Amino acid sequence: MADLPLPPALAGDERMRTLAALSARISAVELSPLLVYLVDQVSSSALPVLAEQFHMQGDEGWLLAADDEQRRQLLKRAIEWHRYKGTRWALEEIFRVLGINVELVEWWQQKKPSVVHTFRLIAWANDNRQSGQPLLNAEMYRRLQRMVDHTKPARSHYEFRLGAAFDQVLAMASASQSQAVKRDNAKCRAAPTHPINHPVQFASANRAQAVLRFTLEGKR
Repeated sequence: MADLPLPPALAGDERMRTLAALSARISAVELSPLLVYLVDQVSSSALPVLAEQFHMQGDEGWLLAADDEQRRQLLKRAIEWHRYKGTRWALEEIFRVLGINVELVEWWQQKKPSVVHTFRLIAWANDNRQSGQPLLNAEMYRRLQRMVDHTKPARSHYEFRLGAAFDQVLAMASASQSQAVKRDNAKCRAAPTHPINHPVQFASANRAQAVLRFTLEGKR
């Protein structure tokens, strides 16, 4: 690129000519790769770096994201999510971004009020299938539970169930009793080959639901 034109009064100054040449080179630099905070446009290869910067990697949603679109949504919501972390809104928002429907009932919302600062949570996995895994599996359960532990109010304890809902005319439901409070250690039983391999109940309904039971063992 040609040097930037200089006024006659400056053209004879070698320092000004050098500065003009440098300015012309800088003007020719493609700046779009530097705009990493335009999350919708940045290269996919930069997303893990941004996830580390915004503290959204690992169990704070990153491992549960199904594709780059969900990862970009996590990054765009990261600042607000961290601002309200420890609230019901943050818990429901992280599930919403990941496309997982949840039913959250706090202690005071139950028909028979439960222990203060407790809640029940059912996560409906639906289409969030991990590659090569059954729709309901132990690894997804662990990841979801760790994400809840990262997001919930520190004082709260909870019961957690992982389920799947299917749009079918015939209802097929598995046993749905769960147990969960926060534990230091968790051991999950192996997941069944497919959730509908449980004994089924036939009913006239427009929606089928399955809830996978895991047994947690360990210290409080």
